[in-house]
Amino acid sequence: MERNRVMGIRIFCVVFMFIALSSYYGCKGQPAPPAKTAKPQAEATAKNEPAAGQAPAVAQETPPAEGYVYQPGDRRDPFVPLIVTTKKAQRKAAGKPGTLESYDISEFTLLAIAKKGAQYYALLVTPDNRSFSVKRGTVIGYNNGKVEEITKNKVMLVEYSKDFKGDLQPKRITLEFQKER
Repeated sequence: MERNRVMGIRIFCVVFMFIALSSYYGCKGQPAPPAKTAKPQAEATAKNEPAAGQAPAVAQETPPAEGYVYQPGDRRDPFVPLIVTTKKAQRKAAGKPGTLESYDISEFTLLAIAKKGAQYYALLVTPDNRSFSVKRGTVIGYNNGKVEEITKNKVMLVEYSKDFKGDLQPKRITLEFQKER
């Protein structure tokens, strides 16, 4: 019996402290609500004029929100990946194995160059020892690169890809015959 009474007193004290502290901290810094005493005061507040016998209300400014606000300016979005692969490039790389578009242009090696009339042809070899005959303007590589020029001893390839800013940048590769050892 005595134990229940002590327990009841403790619970009452804890509840009382909780209510007292929450009302103290909950109301801190907020103005007291206006008293509803007369109609002239309500009309005065509706017109934003002070009622007779009262000081004019001071407009309270809200403090600026704390924390960091990202202002990009001319900087890139930090949540956009630097290398963006398009569905077209993924499909080409995974879809047609063994074609000119399924290899990077830097993976080709030059095996031979032939001339027919005024036009040159080149024989390029892939890393898996497949050979392809190309001429000027042939599409090659992941990003729709092209054979730019073929001379009697070298092949120049160009491929355009987007950099981190989204601008197209050319990637030029010159393939020459490998010197024998």
